[in-house]
Amino acid sequence: MNKNHHYLKIGVDYHGVINSDVAYFKQFCKIALQRGHEVHILSGGPEEKIVNHLQAEGIEYTRVFTIFDFYNEKGLACHLPNGNFYVDENLWNETKAEYCRQNNIDIQIDDSLIYGRYFTTPYCLYNHQQKNCRLLPTDKIINLQTTEPLHAIERIEKIFC
Repeated sequence: MNKNHHYLKIGVDYHGVINSDVAYFKQFCKIALQRGHEVHILSGGPEEKIVNHLQAEGIEYTRVFTIFDFYNEKGLACHLPNGNFYVDENLWNETKAEYCRQNNIDIQIDDSLIYGRYFTTPYCLYNHQQKNCRLLPTDKIINLQTTEPLHAIERIEKIFC
């Protein structure tokens, strides 16, 4: 990486992205961290379950943020009798975008088109079947199927650094 490039803050969704290809994203996160980038795992939550999964899978990261824990701390998460929880859909859908804005995340890799509507941070819509993500609102594709994690990170660096 060129010394003039800045280091990136990369957001990666857990459910639908990391857990859809654990081996790939384990390497992706490791390499990103080795290159000096931050990796923020963003998920619905709860955080304890996500952290347990990440540790069991050996996935390294900088920080975990979960929507459930964010609203639970504010008293806005409803706990249901079956052990599930509920947060108002409008609040839920905009939360990752707000986290990315407040934490200066350079790119979010996520599989939900709904969340993408709220983002001003560059949003890469992940397609599990095609193993790529499309950078919205452009049509730039970051191929994750035939590309080693290092090459995908280099592509992201080329776009954002």
